[in-house]
Amino acid sequence: MSGKQRPEGTLGLDPWSKGSRICGLCGEYRTMTRAHVPPRAAGNTGDVTCATVRVHNKQRTTGRPRTGGKWLRGLCQDCNNLAGKNYDAAYGDFAARLAVYFGARRHLFLPAPKPAPPVSVAPGRVARSVLIGMFATTPHLRKMFPGLARDLQYQHPHISMPDGATLRMALYPSHSTRLASMSYGMRVISRRQHYNVFSEIYFRPLAWTLSPSDDRLDDAGLGGSGLGTWPVVDQWLQYGDDVTALDLRDLCCRGIPTVGHPLRDGRGEWVEAFQNDTAAFLEGKIPA
Repeated sequence: MSGKQRPEGTLGLDPWSKGSRICGLCGEYRTMTRAHVPPRAAGNTGDVTCATVRVHNKQRTTGRPRTGGKWLRGLCQDCNNLAGKNYDAAYGDFAARLAVYFGARRHLFLPAPKPAPPVSVAPGRVARSVLIGMFATTPHLRKMFPGLARDLQYQHPHISMPDGATLRMALYPSHSTRLASMSYGMRVISRRQHYNVFSEIYFRPLAWTLSPSDDRLDDAGLGGSGLGTWPVVDQWLQYGDDVTALDLRDLCCRGIPTVGHPLRDGRGEWVEAFQNDTAAFLEGKIPA
């Protein structure tokens, strides 16, 4: 289902097309570069396969997978380097610490983390890496949240999430990956539920969403949000680059759920809506 169908096109922007256009973060008309989302430091490279989701004969299909990681051309060189030089290493370190912890827990039979894995994280750097990657998924995010884009671009040390948006995080163990912008799903079988995001990143061991922060859809009788159990991590943006090692248990004291993608786990129960002209969808696999 979509607001505008193309017989044989992607479900949105061609994420691999070369050329000059509006940068998703700074808004300047420049040559786009490859932005890996999540960053290559998190293992998003090499044998990771990725393909553009397509509509063909009104059916949702996936194109031929490419190796080399999950990336799209959504940032200019300056904005891409901003994340690469300042924040992406912190994201990679956080993902590696989680992977080591869960690997050890399986082999050593350690107890389940309560309330969250006991690993350290640089919260401000990680949140900035995630959000810059999300701005690469569509230039419309900058139009919706220009103040957030400027704060990220000019490296403000303490950033407040704009009204109407919230950043959420969960643990995601699957080898399947998904990177998308501007999508909405409604569960129509078994129970009422909705899933509404401005951008999303599912890449082991973490899932992130930038989603609406109000509960108007809940009040409209559409059921609860598929993100209702995910912790809000907006406050991570209040930490500057100088904060490099906080205990995740202190940042997410109510716990972190382990999730799958709601629209994929409940296949056949959801109706998914999107706008072809504003959304990019990439799906892939991480080697076992």
